[in-house]
Amino acid sequence: MATVNFPVRSPYWRAALFYFGLWGLMGAQMPFFNVYYAHLGLNGLQIGILSAAFALMTLFVGPALSLLADRRRWQKRMLLISIGSTGGLLILFIFPRTFGPLLILVLVRAVLFSPMMSVGDGMVARMAGRYRIDYGKLRLWGSLSFALAALVCGGLWERWGFQAMFIVTSLLTLPVLWTATGLEESTTAVAASGAFTASTTAVSTLRDVRRDRGLFAILAAVFLIGIAEGVYSTFSGVYLNTLGGGQFWVGALFGLSALAELPAMHYSGALFRKLGKPLGVLLAYALIGLSLIGYGLARQPWLVLVLAMFKGVGFALYFVGNVNLVDERAPESLVSTLQSLMNAASRGLAPLITLPLGGRLADVLGLPLVFGGAGIAALLAAGVVGVAILGRQFEVKPLLAEE
Repeated sequence: MATVNFPVRSPYWRAALFYFGLWGLMGAQMPFFNVYYAHLGLNGLQIGILSAAFALMTLFVGPALSLLADRRRWQKRMLLISIGSTGGLLILFIFPRTFGPLLILVLVRAVLFSPMMSVGDGMVARMAGRYRIDYGKLRLWGSLSFALAALVCGGLWERWGFQAMFIVTSLLTLPVLWTATGLEESTTAVAASGAFTASTTAVSTLRDVRRDRGLFAILAAVFLIGIAEGVYSTFSGVYLNTLGGGQFWVGALFGLSALAELPAMHYSGALFRKLGKPLGVLLAYALIGLSLIGYGLARQPWLVLVLAMFKGVGFALYFVGNVNLVDERAPESLVSTLQSLMNAASRGLAPLITLPLGGRLADVLGLPLVFGGAGIAALLAAGVVGVAILGRQFEVKPLLAEE
């Protein structure tokens, strides 16, 4: 499916428009789903289980569908199906009011959504490499649109209600589908044998990662930060709501956090050149940890918003830093495999294990203590990177690169 009759010829703007549309769509709904579940009367454990459904699909279904798209050269087809079917399914969320039907609907949506980000990011990254465009400058458009959508839609959903959210965001899928047609696929399909080798490499590389202590430290730290990020994304809106903040405040929480990412991403290169990437990532983890501990201590909605901005800076720095560190320590043939391994650890395994438990602890002990625990997990991630720095593990020649 080559790019045909797309009115914007510039590869930069085609990719930027896609990110702007996709993350704007995410910003219009993602911050408010768990608040909606709480509005229906679901408890913390039930909300954690619903959120863990996405982690489950990220860990198992997403990689399989992404691999199928690469093998068959169906990247654009898979992306359009994922966006269109997920958008159409949003309308159905108007009807269920209890946990059981919601769980079924969330599982179906999670399956359909699971390949969207990996396939979309892969297509944009390949275009960036092909046309020698700075990928970070493309990703900035996604952070900007997410922030704007969250800020604007928070006020709209507070005025219009959650039913309007599902209808409007379903319609917003249409322009996102249009922007996706401007992306370009790989020029060649992956051979079946090669795809199988890459798939098995994702498993066998786990043993090899332990030989490179710097890479193993990154993986362990990413798992710990995945715990913190999972708690933040799942329960921060619910927590703000309990402090007296309405939908406008929830939108502002995620919107301001995303806006804080923009300058951090822009200047991350200069910071890493001055401090070094490992130390920069360590500081990012520490910033996230202190911000989340502050969440647990905050009792005013405005203070939570301030802390969210600091947390956004930390997210931007560790995201860019980890991508660069993995790229440095892996041979070209294993970069995609190891990046997928990092995503599975942080966005799949970590939230899958912790979110149901976090929801149960929220019911028993309260959300402040849950955020405190998330902050401690982030500080432990900083400690793992710190030990690796003191042991000069990031200065040792990468073992995997030797193969």
